[in-house]
Amino acid sequence: MKTRTTLAMTAAVAGAVTLSFPAAAYVRTTTSAGVATQWKAPCVTMEFALGAPPPQMDPATYLSAAQQAGQAWTNASLDGGVNRCSNVIFTVAQTPDVAGLVGMDYHNRMIFRQAEWCRDPPPTDPNEPSCYDASALAITTVFQLKTSGEILDADMEINAKNYDWGDYVTHPEQFTPSKTHDFQGAVTHELGHVIGLQHTCFSPSQPGEVRPVDNKGNPVPDCSLDNPPSITQATMYVSVGDYNAEVGLRSLSPDDVQGACDIYPFTSNFVCVPPSHSSGSSSGGCTFSAQPGVGSIACALALLALALVVRRRRS
Repeated sequence: MKTRTTLAMTAAVAGAVTLSFPAAAYVRTTTSAGVATQWKAPCVTMEFALGAPPPQMDPATYLSAAQQAGQAWTNASLDGGVNRCSNVIFTVAQTPDVAGLVGMDYHNRMIFRQAEWCRDPPPTDPNEPSCYDASALAITTVFQLKTSGEILDADMEINAKNYDWGDYVTHPEQFTPSKTHDFQGAVTHELGHVIGLQHTCFSPSQPGEVRPVDNKGNPVPDCSLDNPPSITQATMYVSVGDYNAEVGLRSLSPDDVQGACDIYPFTSNFVCVPPSHSSGSSSGGCTFSAQPGVGSIACALALLALALVVRRRRS
């Protein structure tokens, strides 16, 4: 099954993510059968293709930013960082590949798309577009078992055809409006989708899409400029309004942490195990976009619109 979401930028939602408000609700991704998705064991290695990355940063800097994004989830804590509360362990490993294929092969890939912002391999369904919406900053495709919700594989594609990527904290002078985005913040958001979290507000990417409910059983509110800080100041929010807010995505808010720790509670005897091997998987994806507005920005995360699918896109 496919679902898309987009992460978008909007001038009306500003401010960095903080930990100054109580934990709100979090939203989980579900399969078409309504089953919440998660890894059997949340120790996920992302293979980052850095053979020829975009020129804004060198391979070591891109790798470090992605690893720090993973650490934000790995170090999730409900007591101010004293103790980890989750078994999530993200590892980001550099590979010499220039790009790579997206598919159910038990390799979790991170890929820059520079020559074309298109699917590789192309879709087999003639009704599916071969290329992505240019407004999408990134798309994460998650393969999962429909009836159990077990995640088997996750691939992240990053749009380096239409956008530049940098580090706004160390080099703000390199950023140009609507063109350059904070790489670490975007990847942190995308990794939330990798572990099975959805946006904190609802922006349907296709007709008839069912409104999800949060962990408290409440229908998720529409994405709106009137959403309270408990929703907008979360890494899993659908859009951001300025560079400071984009950088704020690097730090998890209480509801982000609560989601990771409820789904994958910490155990001292945790052992990593490989995912199940089965051909009965469904695919999912998330889109990260820089299109203005909070309308249908599915996967765009406050400054981008990141959306989760089974392929989901934020528009």
